[in-house]
Amino acid sequence: MKNAILSAVVFLTILSSACSLKTTGDTSNLNVNPPVNVSTTPESTPESAAAQSKAAAAEALIADLYKQHDAKKSPFFQKKNRGLVDNFFTKRLGDLIWKDAKDSSGEVGAIDADPLYNAQDIEIKNFAVGTAAVKNDTATVPVTFTNFGAKQTVTFNLKQSGGAWKIDNIGYGDGDSLMKWLTDTGSDPPAAAANGEFEGKYQVGETTCVVKPVKMAFEIKWAKGTGTEMFAFTENNSFASAPGSSDSNKFVFDDENYNSGTFYRADGKTFPVKRLN
Repeated sequence: MKNAILSAVVFLTILSSACSLKTTGDTSNLNVNPPVNVSTTPESTPESAAAQSKAAAAEALIADLYKQHDAKKSPFFQKKNRGLVDNFFTKRLGDLIWKDAKDSSGEVGAIDADPLYNAQDIEIKNFAVGTAAVKNDTATVPVTFTNFGAKQTVTFNLKQSGGAWKIDNIGYGDGDSLMKWLTDTGSDPPAAAANGEFEGKYQVGETTCVVKPVKMAFEIKWAKGTGTEMFAFTENNSFASAPGSSDSNKFVFDDENYNSGTFYRADGKTFPVKRLN
């Protein structure tokens, strides 16, 4: 009897050890839920957030420039506050803008049109500041609008300066830009004035032109633009681009020396004319 009890105890001990080995061994057959797959990729990396911030800052600078300009607080054309120029432009462009304003002495300078709309007359609709394209320390910001129904795009080139965006140039398309306005002295010098002759440099409204007699006509080269316009003498101190046509541009002078008068544009607008040299 005693031997039987001892044998039972030994059997139970062996059975318990076997069960312990089974549960601590291979678990491949156990029904265990797999771990949840948690993505470690953030929605926005620090680099992308910084790029978005730089783009927003570039766009805000352009929007503010237009706001100040349209509120008659523009950095252009003023001669009292150089800091206003430096708020928006790099030193190289700011120096040229400031010099042009200071040197013009009340006359039309190199900037003879609205530099933000690339026009002398404006009727702006559908204005929008586009998305900035940032590359390292440079950026471009497009601005789109319609002026008298014509769609236009002005492109701002910016650089980082002192941790802030500054405008380094304004492009108008076809190779034209604000920097070109300010640095292009023209390939031909203004023709010399002569009393009694329609020739030389004239101020027409807010722009200028150079008049050069060519055979029996007069070649007009405007300050902005790549081509020329031909005028012919009509009568009573007048010169027309298309005599007898309703689509003609026309100079009408007050005196026989052609020193002052009025320019009648084909669309009906008029501008004062004054000889500059």
